[in-house]
Amino acid sequence: MPGSAQLESLGVLAKQGRQTHALEELQTWARQGSAVAQRELALAYADQAAHAKDAVFWFTKAAQGGDKEAAYVLAGAYYNGKLELDKNPEFAVQWYKKAAAQDDERAQLMLSRMAKYGEGMQKDLAQSVSWLQQASANGNAQAMFLLSNAYEAGDGVQRDLTMARSWLEKSAQGDFPPALQSLALAMDTGGSTTESNPERSYHLLKEATEERRMHWDKAQ
Repeated sequence: MPGSAQLESLGVLAKQGRQTHALEELQTWARQGSAVAQRELALAYADQAAHAKDAVFWFTKAAQGGDKEAAYVLAGAYYNGKLELDKNPEFAVQWYKKAAAQDDERAQLMLSRMAKYGEGMQKDLAQSVSWLQQASANGNAQAMFLLSNAYEAGDGVQRDLTMARSWLEKSAQGDFPPALQSLALAMDTGGSTTESNPERSYHLLKEATEERRMHWDKAQ
């Protein structure tokens, strides 16, 4: 059976429609049980409205086979009502947890949101913070920023301004624009955990603006 890199290359070709054999090869390996082939086949089908049900079928097979990317995409389809699926937060939670168990920080971040607002599960602020801690440990800068806010407000966790500042710094190091802006404002005015530093504040605001512009350009 081909390795993951080769199967993912076939997936690119299948999605771009440049080589007809690519889809056929993915179908062959998917039927033989390759979770990577199943996921790549599902991604190729997901781009075709007529094959939405096929996409769901193969995403499900791949996720059941332990592919965290398939589990994450399938969770998102249930959460947003894509691929002709009805919105189902409970199913979304199940698949996000599959991906989160494999240290997918995006899934952990989504589970934090869903726990905070009671989507697909009981509202639980402490559990929400726990998911943020896991996503932050796995390098998600947005989760770090939200965790900083939680510590600052004592929202689902004991209030701790030192921890709040620490996670804000780490999020800013990850170039998350809201963290850069918040840290810049703190540096500009100073406070109980922050010394005034107008020069660094200026550079942080400039960096936040550049990061926002880069993200905007990529989205176009």
